[in-house]
Amino acid sequence: MRRSPRSLVAAVLAFTLVLAIGVPRLATAGQEERFGDYVVHYSALSTDLLSGAVADQLGVPRSPHQGLVNVTILRDDGGRESPVAGSVQGNAVDLSGRSMRIRFREMKDSGGISWLGTFPVDGSDTFRFELTVTPDGGASHTIVFQQDYVPD
Repeated sequence: MRRSPRSLVAAVLAFTLVLAIGVPRLATAGQEERFGDYVVHYSALSTDLLSGAVADQLGVPRSPHQGLVNVTILRDDGGRESPVAGSVQGNAVDLSGRSMRIRFREMKDSGGISWLGTFPVDGSDTFRFELTVTPDGGASHTIVFQQDYVPD
């Protein structure tokens, strides 16, 4: 069965939330930050936690040595959230101080927009993510968060 990009993004977000509850190797997953009229949902996980079908449809390799960052930007119109276009840029910094630029690609369908980016994970490490999120027509906002990775 072929899934739409929106259902794939929803599957990744739902899977990430399940992992946040049930898997200790992901300490902080499925987070959100509000600024002005916008809500940004973001998560980071190891791609080996994705099913093969989801990884294939997202175009990412399944590997304990590959991380995935997923970002969505929504406009909050009095409690009703709707997706907005924009851009996401960022990097991941490991414990040794090595900074890796994350190249995000936009995934869009009729009902949603997400940005996905991958980065290498060489072994057990903690990454500090610095993302710049810019909704179309809005000001840029910086999001900083940390994520632990412990490959099997």
